[in-house]
Amino acid sequence: MARNADGNTAMTVVTLKPHVVFSGSLLPSVEQIHALHHKAHQECFIANSVKTEVRCEPVFADVS
Repeated sequence: MARNADGNTAMTVVTLKPHVVFSGSLLPSVEQIHALHHKAHQECFIANSVKTEVRCEPVFADVS
């Protein structure tokens, strides 16, 4: 929390850290994972609904 542009106390950054696990025989490549993450963030309800910066830092399980 910090002061926003209007001088009011507000949440100025929200960081989401979803835990992501893939399973099955067809696992995405690192490039595909990054593309999926980018698309998900663009369509994120939270990021598209609030004024504050929303960061998403997914934690991926080892896909090797």
